[in-house]
Amino acid sequence: MEIRDDYKFLRVEDAFKALHLNISLIGVIVELDFPTASDCSCTLKIIDPWHSGSGLPVKLIARANRSLPRVESIGDVIFLSSVKIVLVSRKITALCNETSSSFALFNGEHGEGFVPYQSSPKFRIRDQDKSFLSNLREWMITYKFDDGSCCFTSLKDIKEGEHLNLNCQIVHVSKDDKDRCYIFVWDGTEMPPCSFVAKSERLPLCVEPEMMLPTHVLRTFPTFGSVLRIIVENVTEKQAIQCLQPGQHVKFLNLFLQVNMGLWSATFSPSTKMQYTPRREMQSFSPQRMCREKFSSRWNPITRCISSPSHSGITGVAHEDAPFVTLMDILTYSNVTAKFRCVVRFIQVFPRDVRNFHDLNGKFKLLAILEDATARIHASLYADEGDKFFGCDPSDEEALIKKLNKLLGGDRMNEAPRNPPWVQCCLFSYYRNKNDQWGSRRFRIFDTWINAK
Repeated sequence: MEIRDDYKFLRVEDAFKALHLNISLIGVIVELDFPTASDCSCTLKIIDPWHSGSGLPVKLIARANRSLPRVESIGDVIFLSSVKIVLVSRKITALCNETSSSFALFNGEHGEGFVPYQSSPKFRIRDQDKSFLSNLREWMITYKFDDGSCCFTSLKDIKEGEHLNLNCQIVHVSKDDKDRCYIFVWDGTEMPPCSFVAKSERLPLCVEPEMMLPTHVLRTFPTFGSVLRIIVENVTEKQAIQCLQPGQHVKFLNLFLQVNMGLWSATFSPSTKMQYTPRREMQSFSPQRMCREKFSSRWNPITRCISSPSHSGITGVAHEDAPFVTLMDILTYSNVTAKFRCVVRFIQVFPRDVRNFHDLNGKFKLLAILEDATARIHASLYADEGDKFFGCDPSDEEALIKKLNKLLGGDRMNEAPRNPPWVQCCLFSYYRNKNDQWGSRRFRIFDTWINAK
């Protein structure tokens, strides 16, 4: 298709009145659906300074998925030429067909250049187009998008089995060896703790798709609030999330929430969309705004938001003067070896049978999975520290079982759901291999005990 030099842009509000006409448009992308593999199409919404509604739907159809727009960021600008205004599911929609229409995508940031990062083969930008593009970029600096924010749910209010809209920050995007993609997102709040059913297999950690994320990646994670994993398996969904980068603020519409092995996760539904987040919201959505209480200690100088989280009192520690830190603080601490005090839940222990807590030499050995709102870690109880922790005769199986069940929030062998209590404990980190200190970093419980009452 030849792109004529005399085409004119129609305002978005006027496009709603141009049914069955072929027109050209320029607009800011404020919402993005995921491509449909069956018909090689995708849908997005655009706005401009003269349209204050939710946006004009634009459906783009191509011969192959690779020809569809690959939007790098919600808020980018799209040029559309010779699109037809039609009705799709009774909604006015601009139809961009590869055979008769063309498009071009530009970075939406103010001050960027005039070269599209993706365009149809015959698209050519004119001088007057550059003026339109500059004006749109400048307008978007102060524009407030009416997205119905009252319909968004915080992570602290999520419920299993429900669909919700989430306003969040992208923390990390990764892929495992089974080609599943994971989007780690955060909004500064803490997800509700989950109940557990006794399992013989080891529970997964929060920050491991298939294996633990490396330390340099974990250090980009926030150290307070919960990080939710969005699991992406569909091929077309993977193509759509290529525009997501750590640090971006995105609104997801119609995510499905579920719990598996005590871990919250989300998946895309057929109606899931990504929506624009204005810069004004991005600037206010920051740890500095949410976290104002700070202190440091002689134990480890970690800046904290919460100085005294509540716990059940089931355990006692020998270092009451030490500050509380989160497990993500511990995972991302700058030194390999350090001591910490935290409030956690014991969600699983190995071995499960108290008769196997001591080895053939009579030495105590136990591995626990600890959890707080930010992460899960493995931590060991070893030798005298293990005996101190339970505070009873190693041969008194009944006393060990009673204390263990109290710690786990129910019978460790029972299939009934249990809700482990929050307890305080002291941890220290160490390494097993001097030549690979970070790779061999481990955690051990010390100077902690289960109270008699």
